Amino acid sequence: MGKTSIEWTDQTWNPLTGCTKVSPGCDNCYAKTMHERFNGPGSFDTVTLHPERLSQPLRWRSPHKVFVNSMSDLFEASVPDEYIADVFTVMAQSPQHTFQILTKRHARLRSLLTSPHWPELLTRDPNVWPRDLDPEQPLSNVWLGVSVENQQWADIRVPASTG
Repeated sequence: MGKTSIEWTDQTWNPLTGCTKVSPGCDNCYAKTMHERFNGPGSFDTVTLHPERLSQPLRWRSPHKVFVNSMSDLFEASVPDEYIADVFTVMAQSPQHTFQILTKRHARLRSLLTSPHWPELLTRDPNVWPRDLDPEQPLSNVWLGVSVENQQWADIRVPASTG
């Protein structure tokens, strides 16, 4: 977790770090620049899961707007479906927070969250998923956004993520 100067959020939560380039919008990635300043050139290209960070939002007492994965993309191809489900489970357990997720990987976001096995992934441990939540319904405290860098990518990503 980290306080942030990003004007549209209060906190950041990075249960994974690293990312691979998916489009020209990645050319000037601030996360890559920041990560490699502290970890060396090329280090951002390796996606690293941080399961020890998963429970952080459960410990925050006051409500926050939380930017999820400011240092990565949750829907990066190398992130296991089960790990994404673990992130969503923590968000389900933390209804006092508003979680903000941005991705350039609109296809994976849509295919995973609409797949028949998504509810099964969320409830694979029945003692963890909140009993009062239907795993087939969207979480009201999670905002999903698809980022675009120009009109060309808006024309590709926006219809594909909303249609």
